[in-house]
Amino acid sequence: MSEVANLNSPTESVSRVQWQRRLLPLMVHMLVGLTVFFFVATLGQLVYLHTSILKAPVLNDSLLHLPDGTNLEASRLRAQVLLESNAIARRYHQANVLLMSRVWTGYLGFVTGMILALVGAVFILGKLQEGTSEVGGRMHGAEASLKTASPGLVLAFLGVVLMIITIVTHHEIETRDSPIYLTSSDLADDLFK
Repeated sequence: MSEVANLNSPTESVSRVQWQRRLLPLMVHMLVGLTVFFFVATLGQLVYLHTSILKAPVLNDSLLHLPDGTNLEASRLRAQVLLESNAIARRYHQANVLLMSRVWTGYLGFVTGMILALVGAVFILGKLQEGTSEVGGRMHGAEASLKTASPGLVLAFLGVVLMIITIVTHHEIETRDSPIYLTSSDLADDLFK
């Protein structure tokens, strides 16, 4: 009981206020710095992703120009091969964009969770306290809950949960190669004429 009395004593209250005043500049700089980092880094990643999406492969139609006297079948085969190679290039460009967007989503979730955890740590360090808060969740038989008077613990807990979910979540990206313009019978017919 004496420890509880000491925590609520006027000396403890004055000491806490002095501590919080000394830590206030650090807390403000940390919040502003993390906010600026988040927006600048996220904007940079989003611009990079956007420019990568716009860099789709283009059809190189210069290969379609054949010398005079070229066989019509050879022209048709050359056009089909060109279209097929363009389709494959676009298919893999789409897979690359999906991979980059998956990495960006993971990055965004992880950085957001890290910032939440760091802000929570700053709040804990600053000894901020509010009324009792309770956070809880249940998933696949596992249950977690947190009841505390420290908003920093709640933020740190939510940040860690967000980082874990980001790391554990896996989005499958699949690319299947199959001919669109050419079939094996077309190639066999053209090769063995």
